[in-house]
Amino acid sequence: MSDDTEFKEVFNWWYFFAIVVTLLAFPLLHIVAWAVKMFLN
Repeated sequence: MSDDTEFKEVFNWWYFFAIVVTLLAFPLLHIVAWAVKMFLN
């Protein structure tokens, strides 16, 4: 049982980490895309 609980905790941390990275990545992608567009133009 303890192994299953530890696995769930690790999985929850990875899931939380993935959400945070995704939320931070979207604005950065928009900024990078805008910068590239302005640079090319």
